Amino acid sequence: MHEIVNCFKWFMCLQYGWYGGIFYSIMEKLLDTIVFKYSDPEISNICANTIVTDNEYPLFFSQSEDTFIKSDSPFHIPSFSIHHDVEQIVPSEEYLSALRSVITKLAGIFPNIFVGTRYYFDPAEVLRPCFIQIFKIEDCHYLYLLRLDLNIRLSDNEIITQATNDKTAEFTTEKLVLESTIIPIHKPDISASGGEIPINRLFKSTWVSESGSGYHINGEWIDRELTKILSALYLPDNTHSYPYYPFKCDFNTVTLCPAALSAPGRKGFLSYLHKSLPMIKPVLPDIEAVLRNEKFSKDLPIYIDLKRRIPDEWTKTWSSLKISPYLNENEMREYSLEYEFSK
Repeated sequence: MHEIVNCFKWFMCLQYGWYGGIFYSIMEKLLDTIVFKYSDPEISNICANTIVTDNEYPLFFSQSEDTFIKSDSPFHIPSFSIHHDVEQIVPSEEYLSALRSVITKLAGIFPNIFVGTRYYFDPAEVLRPCFIQIFKIEDCHYLYLLRLDLNIRLSDNEIITQATNDKTAEFTTEKLVLESTIIPIHKPDISASGGEIPINRLFKSTWVSESGSGYHINGEWIDRELTKILSALYLPDNTHSYPYYPFKCDFNTVTLCPAALSAPGRKGFLSYLHKSLPMIKPVLPDIEAVLRNEKFSKDLPIYIDLKRRIPDEWTKTWSSLKISPYLNENEMREYSLEYEFSK
């Protein structure tokens, strides 16, 4: 019976995704919470003791829309064990030792991305370690969630040791792939060792339907369309921001991806999200209803009406945003983001 349960969990992981060690699926009404059950004090101390600099790290995007920042010289990513039981909430000492060496190195190269954060272990995504920071503005709470991606990308890395059935490759790279998101939450119940963070859910459901049969069932969600309209509303007209969408639909709520990863940058972009939500929240059910039946277009009546209501000073906030495509050393398309943040 235990094996059957584990097979079901693995299937659900593939079909619907996993957040913070809990299923985020068709049972989503019960699971609007991010759960962390372990934090390594040594890694959190590395974050707490990083030396703050004035540096802001420019963001770049790969052809596959991955976000990354660049180092002036290659840094080392050791080999990790591939297999990990998702029910094992405390990582092995072997894993922690390897991760500590990585974070120590990265904290020396990109110190400002770790300032103010605490590390928590996610047993479902051991190669995407997460760091969080909790904010409170007035009576509202927000979660800053930073995930590093330590998976190898063959076109950008130099392999030292090949991967095996049990171990990931050891490699060097100049690119740190990551995701950073600011998420509206309810009052969290979390300590240095772990806890629960309830998400402030603003969408009823972004799932629409599914197609196919058997092993070839494909789900259809409207998250992408919601992301497009949310970002277009706040960006100045004729702004080409692809592949960067500042406002996104994620975790069934409205999130913001900051264009600055430093502590001051996070707080600045948090203020954008905080002042935007009261205006957009009342119309989210209407937006959701429209996009269930139509793809986003700037010709949609609901978009035209809402765009007129956005104060000019809010769109001017993003007037300095510029996305520039270029070809990297491997003739692959990438994008650079430029943004002048008003402190």
